[in-house]
Amino acid sequence: MTWVAAALLCTTLAGGAASIYFYTRLVQVEADYRRTLDDLERLTIMVDVMVDYGNGTVAWFNGTRVSPGETLLNATLQVADVRYTVTEFGAFVDAVNGVSGVENHYWLWYTYDGGWEMGPVSADAWRLHDGDVLAWRYTGF
Repeated sequence: MTWVAAALLCTTLAGGAASIYFYTRLVQVEADYRRTLDDLERLTIMVDVMVDYGNGTVAWFNGTRVSPGETLLNATLQVADVRYTVTEFGAFVDAVNGVSGVENHYWLWYTYDGGWEMGPVSADAWRLHDGDVLAWRYTGF
């Protein structure tokens, strides 16, 4: 009985020591995680990107994190499968998530500033700022 009691005491002490060790590691990892999130928030900006497929389907990608000064095209590449062509006038988006090919339909982008306005430059020339709200619309003419 003494040996059983000694074995139980040893396992209890070992379990307690392991619990203390893993708890302190958890606290350290949580602190590192919080610091990393703070760094991420300080070193990135957040934008909202909407994709309107022109058939009633709309997808929002809110809180998309990008580097300051990143382009709309690169942010869109983070949230969607984009096929584009680079021309002398900039990047022309041909397809978003496989949607393209309808005659007289094109992907156009818009920025929201109290109302939707068509983008004044190509998507690879538009630099993003924190809080920007942007949209891609598959539009027919």
